[in-house]
Amino acid sequence: MSDSATNPQASSYRYIIGALAATSFLMAFISRFAWPPMVQVMLPIMDITRTEAMAYMSVFYIGYVATQIPGGILGDRFGPRIVLSVAMALQGLGTLGLGMTSDYQVGFALRLLCGLGAGCVYSCCLKSVVTWFSPAQRGLAIGILMSAPPLGIAIPNLIMPRLNNAIGWANSFMAVGIVILIFSVLVLTMMKEVKTTQAGPRKSIMVGLKYVFSNRNILLVSLAGFSLIWCQMGFGSVGNLYMTEHLGFSNVDAGDVMSAFGIMGLFSAAVAGWLCGKFPSGKKWMIVMCHILMIVFLLMFGQLTTLTACMAMAVVLGLLFGFANPIYSVVIAESAGPEWAATAGGLGNAIFQVAAILSPMALGIARDATNGFGYTWYILAAGAVFGIVMALGLTHKPAEA
Repeated sequence: MSDSATNPQASSYRYIIGALAATSFLMAFISRFAWPPMVQVMLPIMDITRTEAMAYMSVFYIGYVATQIPGGILGDRFGPRIVLSVAMALQGLGTLGLGMTSDYQVGFALRLLCGLGAGCVYSCCLKSVVTWFSPAQRGLAIGILMSAPPLGIAIPNLIMPRLNNAIGWANSFMAVGIVILIFSVLVLTMMKEVKTTQAGPRKSIMVGLKYVFSNRNILLVSLAGFSLIWCQMGFGSVGNLYMTEHLGFSNVDAGDVMSAFGIMGLFSAAVAGWLCGKFPSGKKWMIVMCHILMIVFLLMFGQLTTLTACMAMAVVLGLLFGFANPIYSVVIAESAGPEWAATAGGLGNAIFQVAAILSPMALGIARDATNGFGYTWYILAAGAVFGIVMALGLTHKPAEA
């Protein structure tokens, strides 16, 4: 039997698994954020309002949330390989199809399909990392995994406006869909599985659910993560429109600002994961401090008027969100252990992503109701306050490795 099967945490193949997991998570974010940079282009093509356009983000998250817990359960039961490859295929088909229609209702269904596939990704990626990396290595490995969200925001904002200018909106969506489909095949052929359950009869799904739902740390950090996603995805969804409509920036300039927001998270996610490993009992206060800074910097962004200032603040916000993201995942993985990592990750991300449904919707409604963005930054900041309250209840209680 190969070393990767008997002792995966000592096998060099764990680095390939980590790369596959991180890229799978990246693809989920690319399929998600391919839409916001194209909103200004698609408004006249689909003859829709801004609220209807923002609903494309919300319906993605409805599908995304719906499959979080089922995806986690399937990941723990059958392993990440099949679940991830099917999830990638659904996202690829949904994004490819979006380039083949200008009908709003059809596009709405395709965005839901993308969300249903993407909802299975995080939990399976987390399980892969927890399974293949030792407790001492997991903080950094999860930090690298959580570099996917900022990069997944940056890439669509960087390429979609340019692809649209070069090959048109339809070919832009189709090209992204084809890339995701190709990667689904790579996951199917290259991902390896190892057993994570303890010796004896297979435990039922209900045992895992009971363990996860009764774990106070998992629930509290999931609610704190709700606050993070409220701020991060709200900003990611409304940022382009705010800068083009309120500040008068071009679609490309606004996309570049949001790309900077995404890219900068790459430089802080791994650092946060490493710090979690070095200071395991300090994660609670790291979360609290991140939320305080979210409040300050989001309110500041709403006062800026120049492209240079927006770019600079986007860099700061990108570093902050990139740093914060891995901490929640490390706490969840640490609290669940390898056996129930996917189920715990699914529950946690389901709670996280309820905010991703509600935040863009709340911001869109506030924008249309007031014909401006005056309440945008206060709505986002209020979410960060909730996260501080939840984080203060966390304790340092790791599960068995």
